[in-house]
Amino acid sequence: MIFNEETREMLQMVRDFVDKEIIPTVGEYEKSDVFPQELLDKACDMGLNALCVPAEYGGPGLTNVQVFAIAEEIARGDIGIGTTLIANALASYPVLVAGNDAQKKLWFDTMLEKKYAAFCLTEPNAGSDAGGVQTTAVEDGDDYIINGTKCFISNGPIAGIYTVLASTRKKAGIMGLSAFIVERDRPGVSIGKEEDKMGMRLSVTSEVIFDNVRVPKDHLLGKKNRGFKYIMETLDHSRAGVGAFGVGIGQRVVEEATKYAKQRKQFGQPVANFQAVEMMLADMEIQVQSARQMYLHAAELMDAGLPFTMEAAIAKTIGTDTGMKCAVDGVQVMGGYGYMKEYPMEKLMRDAKILQIYEGTNQIQRTVIAGQLKKKYTDSGARPIPSIQPPKAEAHKSSVPTVEVKQEANPKIAGGKGLNILVCVKQVPDTTQIKIDPVKHTLIREGVPAIVNTFDTYALEVALRLKDQAGGKVTVISMGIPKAKDALRECLAAGADEAYLITDRAFGGSDTLATSKIISTAIEVLEKKNDRAFDCILCGKQAIDGDTGQVGPEISQHLDRALVSYAVEVALQADGTLKCKRESDEGYDFYQVGTPCVITVNKTPFDLRYPNFKSQRYARTAEIPELTSAEVVVAPEERGLAGSPTKVVKTYTPTHQKNGMKIEGLSGAEAAAKLTDLMADAKLL
Repeated sequence: MIFNEETREMLQMVRDFVDKEIIPTVGEYEKSDVFPQELLDKACDMGLNALCVPAEYGGPGLTNVQVFAIAEEIARGDIGIGTTLIANALASYPVLVAGNDAQKKLWFDTMLEKKYAAFCLTEPNAGSDAGGVQTTAVEDGDDYIINGTKCFISNGPIAGIYTVLASTRKKAGIMGLSAFIVERDRPGVSIGKEEDKMGMRLSVTSEVIFDNVRVPKDHLLGKKNRGFKYIMETLDHSRAGVGAFGVGIGQRVVEEATKYAKQRKQFGQPVANFQAVEMMLADMEIQVQSARQMYLHAAELMDAGLPFTMEAAIAKTIGTDTGMKCAVDGVQVMGGYGYMKEYPMEKLMRDAKILQIYEGTNQIQRTVIAGQLKKKYTDSGARPIPSIQPPKAEAHKSSVPTVEVKQEANPKIAGGKGLNILVCVKQVPDTTQIKIDPVKHTLIREGVPAIVNTFDTYALEVALRLKDQAGGKVTVISMGIPKAKDALRECLAAGADEAYLITDRAFGGSDTLATSKIISTAIEVLEKKNDRAFDCILCGKQAIDGDTGQVGPEISQHLDRALVSYAVEVALQADGTLKCKRESDEGYDFYQVGTPCVITVNKTPFDLRYPNFKSQRYARTAEIPELTSAEVVVAPEERGLAGSPTKVVKTYTPTHQKNGMKIEGLSGAEAAAKLTDLMADAKLL
């Protein structure tokens, strides 16, 4: 499969997060046996816990292809983190399959607020045999009363809401099962034993106990006694995702094993040159790529509304078998080192095993596949031609409805006015993509994307945190050639609401002070256009132009607004003022400033947040208006065209200092006397 541009951008975003945040930290989390709350919070901020949520219920509205490809990327980093995040999709599928609009709203509102959900099917006597469910739901007036214990429940202790399978007609077996929505805070819901697992240790797995839990009848999903059908459709969907998990582990094994084999030398050469190792590495890659195509094929069928039960079972089986086999072979390639906890291979091997077991063992998958084969092939053995168009609705209906994704301004402005914040950003070439002309020995900048200056990313994160705190709107503005819109889209992807670019050849060659005048005039234009002043204007220390940190103070002067410089933290106070933690010669001090104001930001202790799926989609298509000299009217002498408006009054160059000396081995009094003599000799006293 060849992904479209939007999907590639999403996957790159997730891969960056996995490489920078998950892979470097999970080993220490597992070693210290600490739940990775901070890491998961970052993932939730990106929307990785809401991959299956339709756009109309506050989610990204992704396709199955996109969801499963993202699942592979997360599993490449850690299967425990992946299970915690993707278990939300498993728990949500019964709601998508059988829920009405009110139930979907209840479910997704609760899930997004609480961050996690859980799917409660397995019991001590009901694993592969769902008919063994002992949990009961008994009608009582307008309610059902649920009693029973579920085990091996991923996200059990942290979920805010559950989908629960219970028996409503005890003697009917699987034909008497019903599915329910149960909130975590209902009386009688409690957490039992938490499991100590061999692998997948960064997810939490526990018993969930239902003791006379009363739920209203409108929490019954679909029809009574039809729960088994909904659960089977749910597992059909999720199986391809588990296959993607296996591929993710296999991909990581290939990377780690190949890297090690190229570095490890035996008999005077890298072991990667030995034919036995080459064959193992090649087989891993063959298996990973083949399994990837299978889960993507199953996902394509889902998105097209075509039958996919057998393909999903195949995807689960081949994907998880591949993950396990690659992990075993990866340990073998690394030899003794592969067996040691210092290296990731033994963890990958422990993690891979559960994938062959949960959400339907691979033995059960083969039974499903065989059953589908008996239906698929005629007595003569002829294979039917697969459909290339979705069949009529009455012939087959997709279990998960297709949701039209509507483009919205992103993110929505919080209730009330909130803060109106402007961030000035400087765009610079992405130096990682600049190449050198081999003939001219000059830098090739053509086609190099613009990115945001580091100091300004800190300013943007400060703005977004203020918006998180108070609501409102964040606008970004920059000055440069049209290519600078690349950098502004980076800001929109992070969460800014709108962007403007000042671009006009008439402004070319402007120095720092001229730039600040142009920016100030543009700000006045925007404030007049929107009939509202910016409460806070934020600049990085090197905003817009130059490394002198002058633009922010100059904007403050032009607009006659209070200034706080070198801030590293900014917080809104109850009285509407902004409290700034500011760097000073003595360390830090604090200033409280009213609005409107200008704040320049130095390097802060936090980085710009990762984009989420909705904001990234918005950034790709959002219109970025251009402001020209026709709107931003600045006199020629003030934009630098009639000579620089910068007037340097005085310069100061510190004198060169000689190397110092140490006074050692003396008491305090002796050292003081010695120092006095030396300073007198140097005529400093």
